[in-house]
Amino acid sequence: MDGSARFSSPARLVPALAALLLALLLVVGSALHAQRTVAELSDMTAARARTWTLLLDAERTLSLFKDVETGSRGFVLTGDERYLDPYLGARAALPERYATLRTAAGEAWAADLDWPGLDAAVGSRLQFAERLVESRRRQGREALDDPALLAGGKASMDAVRARIGEIEGRVAARLAEIDAALEVLRAESRRAGGLAAVLVVVLVLVATAVLLRERQLRIRLETALRDSNRTLDARVQARTAELAAARDRIAGFAAELERSIEGERQRLSREVHDQIGQVFTAIRMILRGLPPGSLPGEQAAVLEQAVDMGVATARRIAAELRPPLLDDLGLQAALAHLAERLFGPAGIDCEVALAGSEALDLAQSLAIYRIVQEACSNVLRHAAARRLVIQGEAAGETYRIVVCDDGRGLPDGTPRPGGLGILGMQERAALLGGRVRVERAAGGGVSVCIEMPLARGGSGGGHESPVA
Repeated sequence: MDGSARFSSPARLVPALAALLLALLLVVGSALHAQRTVAELSDMTAARARTWTLLLDAERTLSLFKDVETGSRGFVLTGDERYLDPYLGARAALPERYATLRTAAGEAWAADLDWPGLDAAVGSRLQFAERLVESRRRQGREALDDPALLAGGKASMDAVRARIGEIEGRVAARLAEIDAALEVLRAESRRAGGLAAVLVVVLVLVATAVLLRERQLRIRLETALRDSNRTLDARVQARTAELAAARDRIAGFAAELERSIEGERQRLSREVHDQIGQVFTAIRMILRGLPPGSLPGEQAAVLEQAVDMGVATARRIAAELRPPLLDDLGLQAALAHLAERLFGPAGIDCEVALAGSEALDLAQSLAIYRIVQEACSNVLRHAAARRLVIQGEAAGETYRIVVCDDGRGLPDGTPRPGGLGILGMQERAALLGGRVRVERAAGGGVSVCIEMPLARGGSGGGHESPVA
């Protein structure tokens, strides 16, 4: 280990690192210069394309004016309306083509061209052509006797050619300037590329030297790392086993705690039902056994109402602590009674349909009851629903129950992270190997899906007590 430490001393790596850093800085500088050169080439290429487009637009515009001239002159000379086809087509296309030419000439270098002169020449040429055609139609061949009209058309056409020729000359000169600038930039780019290639070679050589120098150290370090990994693997496996055992102990403790809580709830439910219920029943019998007129009528009615309320409260508390229907009639009846008690006063329509729930043992039935109870409470508090459906059936080795409402649904489409109600439902199901999913329902609302594994080999033993 002393030799490895000596070999990996930072002072021995300083020259190699300095060389690598210098080469890297040179490469970065060359790359930045190349990037700027490429950007300039791109700008110049785009400028050349715009200039070339301007040249093409000028030639197309001049071609349309030639069509105007030949079409009008052909019609004047022959009187044949077919000669007007190119004339009319050119007159229709000229406004858009000339506007395109003026737009394409928006470059700064073309701003000083004689555009007013070109505008005047264009207007004059079109006016002479129109007058020439109208004169031929009105006067027939006598229109040929007006030399001023023909000479004016030719002069205006020559003016258009001269103005557009000036544009073409300026464009050609601009293209030559751009081509020269492009050639300079390309030469600079080639020089930068050559420099970058040399620097890359230098970098590769330096890196190779560093790699060869550090190879032995890497071999030694890899050997030490393998030894350390073997020790670390053993420690990780031991720690994993400890964590698994601790997790199993926590799960067992949670299951035992849940059984204890349910046992205590069952005991309290029986005491509330048997003791408090009997007390109120005895009070009711005493009141009914009093001679008539022993108590004022209003007081007797109030006492009777208080006793009835006490009996109903005792029954409600006993049912919430431990639903008796779950032990006597099963999960279907218990959930139906729960839904009627919760949603009946609120006017919410509820349907409960469980098929094959007798395959669940009492611990599973009780866990499902508590999960559905929490889901129904959430619907009552938050959903603003009008209908709730609780459906369940066995699917292979799993019993699946879905609680679905048509309420406002989840605000963001998913349950709020860390919600204690949903977390409690999931943990209660996980204690028995099941799981709970809360999702957006197909028709809006929320869907709570409970999946509980069925015991292998038949019935789940529906009347087995979960309390030791």
